[in-house]
Amino acid sequence: MKTKQKTSGKFTLISGLAATMAMAVWMPATTGAAEPDHAQHPMMMNQIKTQAEAEALKPGDSISMTCNSCKYVMVMPVTAGKEHIKMMTVGEKHTCPSCEGSVEVTATGKGEGKNAEVKHVCSKCGDDAMFVCASKPGSSSMKDMQDMEKDKK
Repeated sequence: MKTKQKTSGKFTLISGLAATMAMAVWMPATTGAAEPDHAQHPMMMNQIKTQAEAEALKPGDSISMTCNSCKYVMVMPVTAGKEHIKMMTVGEKHTCPSCEGSVEVTATGKGEGKNAEVKHVCSKCGDDAMFVCASKPGSSSMKDMQDMEKDKK
């Protein structure tokens, strides 16, 4: 009698472990497939390096500037006013809100005119401390994010 209970107990334990492992492998594959792509990356940002890339942005997109040293991120919505282009215009200056350094947009020597690559030189953080990213020109990533916010309400 003890032999039957011992054998059936091992069988139950092994069956339970097998079922658990099968579910662990199966669940992530099925839940990941059911989620839309923007659920994992609600706002896809791409680095931009030229004034022309900033000018290609459309109202509703977003542009951000990040300082590697300060760990400061500034996000600005793109509007019809085109204020965001100043972030990528050679010669423009602004102050970093975090370290209060003077930041100047300078050309790197690659490209010409509006297609010249730029870098941001901070008086406190140094050369090329900052980089700029933006939602893909004309993308709907910002609209998708706004729709998700409306759905939550």
